[in-house]
Amino acid sequence: MQDLLTDVLHDTLSMLPFLYAAYVFMEYLEHKSNDKMQRLLAGTRRFGPLVGSVLGIVPQCGFSVIAGGLYMNGSITLGTLIAVFVSTSDEAIPILIAQPNQLDVLLQVIAVKLVIGCISGYLIDLLVKQHHMKENHPLHDIHEHCDEEQKKHPSIFAIAFLHTLKIFLFIFCVNFIISFIIHEFGEEALAQFLGAGSFLQPLFASLVGFIPNCAASVILSQLFIDGVVSFGALTAGLITSAGLGLLVLFKMYDNKKDICRILGILFIIALVTGSILQILS
Repeated sequence: MQDLLTDVLHDTLSMLPFLYAAYVFMEYLEHKSNDKMQRLLAGTRRFGPLVGSVLGIVPQCGFSVIAGGLYMNGSITLGTLIAVFVSTSDEAIPILIAQPNQLDVLLQVIAVKLVIGCISGYLIDLLVKQHHMKENHPLHDIHEHCDEEQKKHPSIFAIAFLHTLKIFLFIFCVNFIISFIIHEFGEEALAQFLGAGSFLQPLFASLVGFIPNCAASVILSQLFIDGVVSFGALTAGLITSAGLGLLVLFKMYDNKKDICRILGILFIIALVTGSILQILS
């Protein structure tokens, strides 16, 4: 057990500098560009899905929250919201950046999610012309949690350090659990349990992606790095893993039928995309 802990700690520590650098960059972007991105997304009705899918790629946790708030206020269309959610990868990008040997995977994930987000966004806007609004919270309430965090830790380096520490501990736990299961039961047993090589894996990953915090993208990314899940399953899970955007909708959006519709659309897109990639790989 001690050897297992030592090996996992060694492997996880090696990614720590890259992870911290990625979070410093993300915090810088979030502090400098949130307002500009919000105005850009709200002001591009015709090109909403294209702009949304491009901006959703930017690795900052708050952008899916911004999109959720703009959708609730009627500033963007359903297709634009879906484009943002599909292209958002939550914590997966910094984790993959922290693994230099996964650069090609990172670029493939970004490319696939960008294309799928844009296409699905425009298709949805062709089919769905409007959504019915109910009484919701003002847009400024959406950022309440982020503002409180910035007041407590005004330095981007401090905020990045806290994010890095939290994700580092989470990755360590996930890595240890995976290593322990492989050590006790073997890699084949774990692969079979997760449906390796079958259409069930993108299905499972799509459902895992709906976990409304960073856990889903961290787990899926680490499972892929460890060779347990396929690229198709990773992509499927990251399509439904829309960061805090879904959590904001559940908390502040009163139209629960519309939320269910959004979840269903994301699930179908994720399952179809993941299954196709599974077949092609």
